[in-house]
Amino acid sequence: MSITNISLFKRTNKYWYLTFEDNGRLRWKSTGCTSKKDALEFLNEFRHRKVTTSAATPLTQFISEFLDYAGSTYSKGTVNIYRSTLRCFHRLLGDIFLSQISSRHIDRFKTERLKDIKPVTVNIELRTLRAAFNTAKRWKLIETNPCDDVKLLKVVAEFPCYFSKADLCSMINVIKEQWLKEITIFAVSTGMRRGEILNLRWHDIDLENRSVKIHSSPTYKVKMGKCRIVPLNDIAWVLLKSQKKNSTSEYVFTLNGKNIFPGWVQAKFKRYVRLLGLDDRLHFHSLRHTFASWLVQDGVSLYEVQKLLGHSNISVTQVYAHLQPERLHSTVNRISIALN
Repeated sequence: MSITNISLFKRTNKYWYLTFEDNGRLRWKSTGCTSKKDALEFLNEFRHRKVTTSAATPLTQFISEFLDYAGSTYSKGTVNIYRSTLRCFHRLLGDIFLSQISSRHIDRFKTERLKDIKPVTVNIELRTLRAAFNTAKRWKLIETNPCDDVKLLKVVAEFPCYFSKADLCSMINVIKEQWLKEITIFAVSTGMRRGEILNLRWHDIDLENRSVKIHSSPTYKVKMGKCRIVPLNDIAWVLLKSQKKNSTSEYVFTLNGKNIFPGWVQAKFKRYVRLLGLDDRLHFHSLRHTFASWLVQDGVSLYEVQKLLGHSNISVTQVYAHLQPERLHSTVNRISIALN
C-alpha cells in the first residue's frame, strides 16, 4: 500500500486530524470530529477504505474499465491514444496496484519512452496518463494524481509543415485513385480532419447554403465533441454536387459503396508524397495545415481561421501567426506617438 504511518492528532481548534504518508509524502486530513472516540472510528474506516478501494484495484483492471468508459465518451482516435499509452505503461510497470503508482514511476516511464519516441510524442503520452489518472481520482480509486508533479519535456517549437500550391497541384495530378484525389481536394478546400471527412454523411451537407455540419454520431465522435459549421468554397461545392449525382450511399466519400479505412488514406497519400520526393514530414493531416496556412498568408485573421478549424483555443491557431508578419507590422504601426 502507498498509505502508511497513519496517526491521529488534535489541533487547537479541538478537531482531530489524521497524518499519513502517501507514496512517501506526508499528508494530513481532518476527521471532522471533536471526540477522540469518533476520530478513532473515522481512522478505522479510513484504513478500511484504503485497503478495499485503491489497494485492491490492479492497473489492468483500471485500464480495462477506463477504456470501456473512454469508448463511450471520446473519439476513436483519442481512445486509440489512451489504449496505446496505457498498455505501454503496463508493460513497463507490470500489474501493480493503482495506489502504488507514484511520480517516480511516471518519471521512469518518461525516461524509457524517450529512448524510442520524440519528446513531443512523450509529452502527448504524459498528458494522456494525467487525464486517465484524473478519471481514477474522480472514481475515488486514488487520492492524488501521480502525474501532477511530473514536468513535461521541453520541446523546440516547430512550424506546421504544409504544401506549396505547386506541390499540391503535382500531388493531385499524380494521384491515380479518383476517390483519393477527391478527398485530397476536399480536405485542402475545407480544412476538415480525416475522420470528419470519411464519416461525412449527405444529411449533414446543405448544398443550397453551401455549408457542412460537423458533429458526433453514434459511430463517430468529433474531437472535443464540439459541433461546428464549415462553409464550402466553390471548389468543394462543385465537387459535392458532382458526387451527389452518382452517390448510392449515406456517406459522401466511399470506395465501391463502402466506408474507406482511415489508415488506407494515410498510407496511400504518403506513398505519393515520397513518389514526388516532397518533404517527408508531409502527410494527409498536412492538408489541414495547408488550408490554414494559405488563408493566413492571404490576410485572413487568426480568429477566423480558429473558427474554421474548430480549435477550442486561439493559442493552438497561433502556430500560423508567423505567416503574416506584414499584417502584424501594419497592426502594431497603428500605435503612433508624436516624437520631437
